[in-house]
Amino acid sequence: MCGICGTFAPGGDPDRTLSATMVRRITHRGPDEVYSLNTPSVSMKLARLGMTGLVHGWQPAEDRSGRFVAMTNGEIYNAARLRRELGGDDWANTVDVAVVPELVARHGVAGLARIDGQFATAVLDRAENALYLARDRFGVCPLHYTGVGGQVHFCSEIKALVTTVPGPWRVDHTAVDQYLSLGNVVAPRTLVRDVRAVPLGCAVRFDADGQETIRYWRYGGFTAGEDVPAEELRERVRTAVGDRLTADVEIGAYLSGGFDSSTIVVEAARLLEKPPKTFSVVFDDAALDEGRFQRVVAEVAGSEHHQVRCTAADVAGEFEAMVRHCCYPQRETYNVAALMLSREVGFAGVKGVVSGEGADELFFGYDSYVFDAARRKPPTAREENASAWGRADFGWEVDWARLAARKEACLAPEAAEAVAGREFWRDRLVPLTDAEAAALTPMQLRSVADVHVQLAGHLLGDHGDSMLMANSIEGRYPFLGNGVVDAALRVADERKVADFEGKACLKQAYAGLLPESVLHRAKQGFTAHGLTAVADGPTLTRWRDLVAASGLFRPDALDALDGLAARRPDKWDVRLSVISISTVVDELGLLP
Repeated sequence: MCGICGTFAPGGDPDRTLSATMVRRITHRGPDEVYSLNTPSVSMKLARLGMTGLVHGWQPAEDRSGRFVAMTNGEIYNAARLRRELGGDDWANTVDVAVVPELVARHGVAGLARIDGQFATAVLDRAENALYLARDRFGVCPLHYTGVGGQVHFCSEIKALVTTVPGPWRVDHTAVDQYLSLGNVVAPRTLVRDVRAVPLGCAVRFDADGQETIRYWRYGGFTAGEDVPAEELRERVRTAVGDRLTADVEIGAYLSGGFDSSTIVVEAARLLEKPPKTFSVVFDDAALDEGRFQRVVAEVAGSEHHQVRCTAADVAGEFEAMVRHCCYPQRETYNVAALMLSREVGFAGVKGVVSGEGADELFFGYDSYVFDAARRKPPTAREENASAWGRADFGWEVDWARLAARKEACLAPEAAEAVAGREFWRDRLVPLTDAEAAALTPMQLRSVADVHVQLAGHLLGDHGDSMLMANSIEGRYPFLGNGVVDAALRVADERKVADFEGKACLKQAYAGLLPESVLHRAKQGFTAHGLTAVADGPTLTRWRDLVAASGLFRPDALDALDGLAARRPDKWDVRLSVISISTVVDELGLLP
């Protein structure tokens, strides 16, 4: 992947100094070379991380007519097939993303749904003097934008955007409420009031008359459920893995020791003449460490395995710097381990990794799906749920009583007043009408919510893209391949959750191919050392000062939350969220 940035001025004369500054601030995303596009209405730049088309590929790419020109960050895994369909076998430009402007020229924005891959793209329509900013189906590649003084500024990373485009910038109080309530910020919102993220599966069109968001694809088209054979599931996963191992550079694999990453590693080893290098994190704390499972799978795959040891001292030393880099709130400290892991990948001479994100959301792998399957009566209906999710009897992971106590303990009076009337639930958080939400089963609706809240907002975002690209490493996700997703939407709920176990259909498909110790082991999230293990006295004092200075939280918020958790343990350490939000406010210079 790469990094894109730019300024669009429908009336002409874009400020070209801004894109030049932004691209310098995202060179970690693309250290290989910089491409530029300058027209009377646009100034765009791309920092390239070369993965394909290294000799005869370039950007920007144009369609045949020259009407549409695009700068694209990402990978198009079905580019060869799309080229044939578009009659592009004779194109001189061999980079995979060269298909993007031709797809838009032939099919409009709807053509982006034909892509099997991950991308964030800026497409200029020269004929209509319009700009499209678009992201892939699941939002693997980030893209943020803001409108200031009649110009639209955009960038892959929010920090480069906000620190380059003149402010003042203010906190989005609804986004703060989203994070304190859901543990994530849901696109299009960001922590910055006037900065938006392009929603997954959408394009935002800008011209002299304003802007319009166009949805070209939406996750959630579940069928009535059918018996998808195990052989078909394996074949679709294997094909997606093979597609994502294809590159002009070396691709490795993350190996947590869980079912998802182990499946990908075993398939990769079967597809390649030489198994991919594998990478994992180990901890001194036995409760956190998955090293024994990682080693078993690496031995079965025959991979050259790299382990990174993450200590409490590592987390203490890098946590704040990590937050200041990604400018996204945190619930736990494990992003430090993810940052260390991508650093090791770079040291090993590898430029990309395949990883297992997406399997839990698509195949119902979290414990919450098992609870849904075992539930005998629907939850209490609430109007807030109907507003947020389209169904009054679906509340996702929100504990309303706990949430009220959490906000009372930490929010400053002025911030609490600002949140009133702007609470998170006033936004529709999933792209479903009430009728569409009602037509889904509780597990299917949970899957849609998990994709938009947990997967796109966090696992692919600050945990995935930010930690990988900090060290110029690209993440690739086979379980999000179009063929795998299509199969997942066809599998019946009862085949995904069976005998109180999630991802049952996948585990049945891989029985005998994965070590038994991995196949049916309980779900273990990626966790690292907690706040008390990593924050010494001086560090906590500095963080308390950041919290007090944020204008969002009470000066005693950390102590109040500590006392609240002592009486009733919370789902996550909200103190880390308060500290990290305050750190982002400080890093970006946000006004409350």
